[in-house]
Amino acid sequence: MRRGPRRAGAALLAWLVLAGPAARADALLLDSGERLSGTVLSEEGSVILFRSEALGELKVPRERVKTIERTVSAEEAAAPAAAAVVPAAGGAPVPEPDRTASDLPEAKPEAVQAPVQARRDDLLRLWIDQGLRYQIVQPVVIPIPWSDGEVVVREEVRVTGRIGVRASLDAGGFETGERLAPVPGDTALRALRFYTTGDWSPTTSYALQLGVIDGQFYLHQANVRWRELPWVQNLSFGYLTVQQTLENLSPFGGNTFMEPGLPVLAFAPGNRMGVQMDRPLRGERSSLTLGLYSVGADPGLNFGDQTQSLVRPTARLTALPLLEDGGKGGRRLLHLGVSGALTLAAESEVRYRARPESFLAPFLVDTGNIKSRGALFAGGEAVYMQGPFTLQGEAMVNRAEGIDRAYLFGGAYVSAAFMLTGEEAGYNKAVGVPERIIPNREFSLKQGTWGAWQAALRASYLDLSSGPVDGGRIAETTLGLNWWWNRYLRWQLNYGYAHIAGGASPGRLQVLQGRVQLMY
Repeated sequence: MRRGPRRAGAALLAWLVLAGPAARADALLLDSGERLSGTVLSEEGSVILFRSEALGELKVPRERVKTIERTVSAEEAAAPAAAAVVPAAGGAPVPEPDRTASDLPEAKPEAVQAPVQARRDDLLRLWIDQGLRYQIVQPVVIPIPWSDGEVVVREEVRVTGRIGVRASLDAGGFETGERLAPVPGDTALRALRFYTTGDWSPTTSYALQLGVIDGQFYLHQANVRWRELPWVQNLSFGYLTVQQTLENLSPFGGNTFMEPGLPVLAFAPGNRMGVQMDRPLRGERSSLTLGLYSVGADPGLNFGDQTQSLVRPTARLTALPLLEDGGKGGRRLLHLGVSGALTLAAESEVRYRARPESFLAPFLVDTGNIKSRGALFAGGEAVYMQGPFTLQGEAMVNRAEGIDRAYLFGGAYVSAAFMLTGEEAGYNKAVGVPERIIPNREFSLKQGTWGAWQAALRASYLDLSSGPVDGGRIAETTLGLNWWWNRYLRWQLNYGYAHIAGGASPGRLQVLQGRVQLMY
């Protein structure tokens, strides 16, 4: 009854011993007496990577191998193995490119390769590579014939991701004039967020961010993202950043100044619960995003749109009419975009307010609660980059439908920035958003390098007065200086001069503020 399996096993063993090109194959002699014919890809560490002519690619524990027989030429033996893709146990993993826009959706997942561990049954692996990386794996093994041993055929990676922290600490002082009440200087923890992002399949990713304010945790981001779907391309669901205004979408550490421009502070809704579809167009020369959002856990935490919306359909379209890589003056890029949103107020009220461009300052322009069924937002955006120079601007208008009349609010800003040390800002073509700066040389007194330096200027204007609503008008000019020590640490210094007219707090305000920012 058992002759068939035994004969098959004997035939397999004979084939393993005799098959293959005798003059060009390597061989592994196992402690069980088996002989595997094929090619040794890597023999460093505790695992030998071996391509068997019969079984395919194997990871064979070194303690199971008695002898390695090589039959390659001397020249090939002296050359490095081109197919060796697994680093030695305990060695450094293949570096992963830094995710400079980790808050944003990506067109393709990033491949992350973990170090090989001494024990094949590890389920959780941790290592450092531009942050704390983790990998959850499930080894797939087959038994070794006529022995009690087994061979790792492959490892199925279930989850791969990173864990990090983002923090901003602010300190500033104020000088008031005319009728504006004194504003005391202060320090504050602007942001402290713990996050994890990763993939649990080639087409499925996730993101989770928890923030801390006044000693209490709050949910900043929690979503799942599916890629390469028919028709829609990419689909995200959960607690998301609303696709409205350019600076609202910038990654942490991606904005040039410490705070967004005045109209963004007033009209951007921050993060909300929702579902969104996005896809690149025209070979990533354009992008389209459609979203349907609802309420937020704390919509007033970062931005001034205080409206609790029953539903907020949003659309954003971007294009790159100019894209030239390289050249004497560096890369040239022109980004154009439009966005729109319809807000249906859940409590039949809308409200918009804004601080000067400082988180430490009070709200100085405020519409108060307006009886309204909803509001319609429209905005335009433009970015021009040439080498180390960036010119950026946005204009937006918000029409609130009151009970007996409509209210019209609006604003705009324009900014210019120049990298004194020559770096070029990145750009995420998949979603149409500039990325943060990565220094060419890190700050090091020993090596005489000074990181990356940037000087910037911005002028912004916001009008929250319309008809009987006197929310006030504010114009502000801001000078900025940024110093990146490395890809993780940035120092910022901003000086702003604001003039407020109308509203409850007319007057002038000068702001001098600094920030240290950690992105790890």
